[in-house]
Amino acid sequence: MGDGGDRLSAARQDLDLLVGELSTVRGQLEEFATMWRRQCNARNSWRDMPHAFPQGLREMADGLAGTLRALVEAGPDQDPDLALSAVAQLSALEAGLAAAIAGASRGQAATAVTADACGSTPGAATIRATMSRVRARQQSLIAHLVKGEGMAAERAA
Repeated sequence: MGDGGDRLSAARQDLDLLVGELSTVRGQLEEFATMWRRQCNARNSWRDMPHAFPQGLREMADGLAGTLRALVEAGPDQDPDLALSAVAQLSALEAGLAAAIAGASRGQAATAVTADACGSTPGAATIRATMSRVRARQQSLIAHLVKGEGMAAERAA
């Protein structure tokens, strides 16, 4: 297998791990949303939670996974267009997650939720850790596939 084949194989391994991590994020979002719904039902409503949460964020994770699959299917030495799209999608997903976590934290502070009732913002640290792994793995995947000049734009994002 030549250099391109080795890079494609490494990219496919990164993709498998990324898809798994994005699936984990989806599960974490569902747990987060369940806890949010329970708080709303208990009249401890978190009114600052983004309106499209969690379905919109799950759809964003799915869209990112699709873009990453297309990136791998396009193979090594491609133009950076798909990579830049993946970077933008990941940034949007991270921003949506940050808004949801911040909204939940403000809601808890406003309603004086105790640790006995539901603990600190559930899963926030876990979601952040998973997203950190997603970002690092996505950078690795892109490095295997995109032409050198595209990497400067990806690293800057």
